[in-house]
Amino acid sequence: MNAPLRFAHSPAVAGSLLAFADVRKAYFGRDGVERVALDGVSFEMANGEILAVIGSASSGKSALARLAAGLEHPNSGMVALDGAAMSGEQARAGVVYLSASAEPPSQRPIREIVAELAEKARPDAGRKLDALMELLELGPDGDRYFDELSDGARRRVALARALAAEPRLLVLDGATSALDPEIAEAVLAALSWANREIGVGILLVTHDMSAVTALATRVVVLDGGQVVEEGATARVFAHSGHAVTRRFAAAATGATLPPFLAGKLSATPQPMGKALVRLAFEGPAATRPVLTSVARELGFDVGIVAGSLGAAGGAPYGVLIVAAPSDEPYFTAVVERFEDSGLGVELLGFVA
Repeated sequence: MNAPLRFAHSPAVAGSLLAFADVRKAYFGRDGVERVALDGVSFEMANGEILAVIGSASSGKSALARLAAGLEHPNSGMVALDGAAMSGEQARAGVVYLSASAEPPSQRPIREIVAELAEKARPDAGRKLDALMELLELGPDGDRYFDELSDGARRRVALARALAAEPRLLVLDGATSALDPEIAEAVLAALSWANREIGVGILLVTHDMSAVTALATRVVVLDGGQVVEEGATARVFAHSGHAVTRRFAAAATGATLPPFLAGKLSATPQPMGKALVRLAFEGPAATRPVLTSVARELGFDVGIVAGSLGAAGGAPYGVLIVAAPSDEPYFTAVVERFEDSGLGVELLGFVA
């Protein structure tokens, strides 16, 4: 296996909230065949961090989430919380796991359900509970019963209950996925508030890229049960070296090749044609006039086909798909200038 591409130095295990060290996890099916979910996974998560774990289906994300929550144990390697191997109920204290299908006990009013795990002895417990209910738009429903709510409202109640416990580590396994836009906005606001005001560390295991770009300062990319890339979210997306990461990065911005061009792509240059190149910007490069500078220096224009600019993990991040000359030496010259400017560069193909 090639070593994963890591864009930032991780903290030492002793100073980490959560650490995976060479973790392997396998399951046996009914046919008796071993299926490896995680193989040699290592990463660390700092106290109070929001770390996203992304990957395609069957990449091992859910197995990782259950190990992180102490619900299962690795076949080999170590999962550590606060530098100590996680095992038993006491070791899992301060960890809350929440999946998309989680449902709390339902035969009580919503406010009672949410308050059940709250730290009632704290003088500001009531204020924090009120803030959570308001952020998740549950205030008017406080006296209603769980069974009376829509699916979206039930998921908000489950999240409010988890956050009311003020865990040190909240493991979200797909819990932000498949929500309508208004509910998703409320959920993201509540998670951001809990991280900022309470200091909850959040392990966001998901394929929901809106949640990743809005919340996660760092990202771990899984493929085939292995870590293939890791680092600051915007930097990983802008300079991804793996096909899986590039697909997720494209989904994060929505900057895709128009269908009328996608159907005309060729793997080889066309005479007097154009090269279609995806450029990814992060940090200071996202706001510099790179295209203007390159065009002025090289003496020819680079056309914009599609683009999007936003943020990922709190850092500026954007993507442009541009059309540049495909003939040499112009093509090599423009690619070199883009790379020298600190942009992520990916050749999509050529068109006539």
